[in-house]
This record gives sequence, structure tokens and C-alpha cells, in this order.
Amino acid sequence: MQILALFLVFIGEFLAIVSEVLFIKGKNMIPIIVLMCIAWVFLLFGYYFGYKHIKNLWLIYIVSITAILMLEPFIIYYFTGETPNLGAKIGFSLGTVWFLAAVFIK
Repeated sequence: MQILALFLVFIGEFLAIVSEVLFIKGKNMIPIIVLMCIAWVFLLFGYYFGYKHIKNLWLIYIVSITAILMLEPFIIYYFTGETPNLGAKIGFSLGTVWFLAAVFIK
């Protein structure tokens, strides 16, 4: 059940990011709203099951942030073809360092 919870959070973040990028691109609104609602359900149940079975909200939160950190650059590039500028690259690198610090420093 723990793996299911983490999977739900990961998929929920994926669907939320896709719907956000499609919204920005001005795509048809109804499918985007449905997609975001599905993402919301995945995230809610992921957090619920994660806290219920793992008993550590910080771990669920780290999975959520990591999913965003890993997925968003690829999804943005896939749907828009945009590449990050220097500031975005530095921000991404620092975000990765802070994530690793949160996970490995006790």
C-alpha cells in the first residue's frame, strides 16, 4: 500500500503538470479541467494513503516535490519545445541540491 500511495502522488503530479502546461498553451478547457480533477483525486488519495500507511507526511511531501522537480522540465519541453534560460537552469540545480539535502542529511 505504501508503493501505491507514492505512485498515486507521482501520477497526480504528472497529470497536474500536464494540465497546467496545456492550459497555458490555450488548449480546449473542458478536457483540461477534467484532467486536473483527476490529478487532484490522485493527489488526495496519494497523500491520504501515504500518511495512513507510511505515517510520515514529510516523505509524501518529498515525493511530491521530487515528482515536480523531475517531471516538469520534460513535460514543458515536450509540449512547448522551450528550453530553460540560465536562471532557470541555476534554479533547477539548486532545487535538486536542496532536495538531496532534505533526503540525505539527518
